[in-house]
Amino acid sequence: MSTTTAVLGGSGYLGGELLRLLSTHPDFALSAVVSTSRAGQPLEAIWPNLPGNRLVTSADAKDLNVDLAFLAEPAGEAMKQVPALLESGTKVVDLGPDYRLRDPEAYARAYGQPHLDPEHLAEAVYGLTELARDSVRGARLVANPGCYPTATLLALAPLLRAGEIAGPVIVDAKSGTSGAGASLSPGTHHPEAALTVQPYGTPNHRHVPEMEAAFAALTGTNPSLVFVPHLIPVVRGILCSIYPALADAADPSRWPALFESAYGSSPFVHMGSTPRLSWTQGTNLCFLSLQRAGDAPVLFSALDNLGKGGAAQAIQNANLMFGLDESTGLRQPGFGV
Repeated sequence: MSTTTAVLGGSGYLGGELLRLLSTHPDFALSAVVSTSRAGQPLEAIWPNLPGNRLVTSADAKDLNVDLAFLAEPAGEAMKQVPALLESGTKVVDLGPDYRLRDPEAYARAYGQPHLDPEHLAEAVYGLTELARDSVRGARLVANPGCYPTATLLALAPLLRAGEIAGPVIVDAKSGTSGAGASLSPGTHHPEAALTVQPYGTPNHRHVPEMEAAFAALTGTNPSLVFVPHLIPVVRGILCSIYPALADAADPSRWPALFESAYGSSPFVHMGSTPRLSWTQGTNLCFLSLQRAGDAPVLFSALDNLGKGGAAQAIQNANLMFGLDESTGLRQPGFGV
């Protein structure tokens, strides 16, 4: 029997990627696409790559009557809808930031507004799938990680857990323009973003509190973090170059074995040579590489910000929540070039 599914926020880039992946998912049957800004329009008017006669609605969360809801909405929206969804028996994967930080005061500092649902904030599972499979399986509310935290945490978690890193950790991150969302803004407008590289989000990017909290919760450590993101003139993809300060007893010769132990059976995390963004685009894959720069170790992490950094990881989590193989509907290869 198919799992009835709704996508709230279906007109944004993450919503569109969810709809693309769900269109071929064998177990999740799309029942509703919700968008307040595009309600009443046919889906193909918003996403011509998804032909069909389905109408986008502005239905209230309490009226959806579905088994599963994906929320791909800006900060502040999911926490207004999650209580009604959970009360109706719907399981939820929130792709926005509303349930990633367990501390409501930390959320208020990062997003400039109070958290309206502290009860369910405490319940939410932080869904970095490879590090939280067992918790995700039993969850009814999963907070899908941000794109930068997914790339950074997958690269660092095995080393942090083994006590190999003392900090500070320097993360030089570069992202495609789709990470800024579908709404126009001067900094991401094509004439501003094309043919250049722009650092942004300093001194305090919103994903830093999320990463610091996840370090503590998932690895029991809290290294100092220097995080500098950059916007690059591509549409999809994140590439992080990560420079960790080693603990006194660190032994980088052990690191390949640590990564093999952590991810050897994971279908979506691949260790190998220096990654390219084209390998990741359209996929749920994260490519990791361990190399050296002079005498110092350097880690590379690459993924699709809309895929493993967003919609595809959300489906990976939902698969586990409904007792499916985590790779169901997510076996698409990358572009390659």
